[in-house]
Amino acid sequence: MAKQPSTKKRKPRSGSKRGDLSRDKLIASAIELIDEGGADALTMRALADLVGVTPMALYNHFSSKRDLLAAVAEHIIGAAHFDGQRGDWREQIGHCFEILRTLCLQHPGLPGLLEQDGVAPGTAFAPMEVTLRALRSQGMSELDSVRTFFLLIGFTLSQASYQARPIPALEPSEKIRTERIAGRGFKTVERLEMPPQWDFDASFAFGISLILNGVEATISKH
Repeated sequence: MAKQPSTKKRKPRSGSKRGDLSRDKLIASAIELIDEGGADALTMRALADLVGVTPMALYNHFSSKRDLLAAVAEHIIGAAHFDGQRGDWREQIGHCFEILRTLCLQHPGLPGLLEQDGVAPGTAFAPMEVTLRALRSQGMSELDSVRTFFLLIGFTLSQASYQARPIPALEPSEKIRTERIAGRGFKTVERLEMPPQWDFDASFAFGISLILNGVEATISKH
């Protein structure tokens, strides 16, 4: 589960000097902050405190906070291989969004980071390119291909977000069914037998398959 932004002051790393800093080291430290506390945890002050320098020292490497955020986003997204070079269009799309989901699970603050104005790198459009090529190869119209892309990315981001930070109060566990649902007329939910541990991987694969089954059915009608 993703951690809430930390309120405690982090201990600076010992021995940090301006001469020891590099752009790559600062990006790695910035990603550490994002992974721990989300996109809002990454500030010039927080990063400076983490590496043990003054905030002004960071401006030798980044012109602004936006420049820093953009560099972090490019580092994370740019290293991902969304194009799996799969011959089957379904496998190609499945690979693409599995990679995106993995990135979001590794870096729960990534979606929030990409929402920042001017931060998303050009490489953020790689999943769209892969998806549109795959769908257009099957004869789907350009507009429907774009609609399908947004459906896939919305599902992927929301599923990864929920996996990183579940909402126990909304899960119909036996305890919740007994205490909050019983007697309210939700008989189907009351009789629900949930597995002891939710399989997010299987759930994601099911969701992607469901969407692509719909795509296939839509294409076959035309």
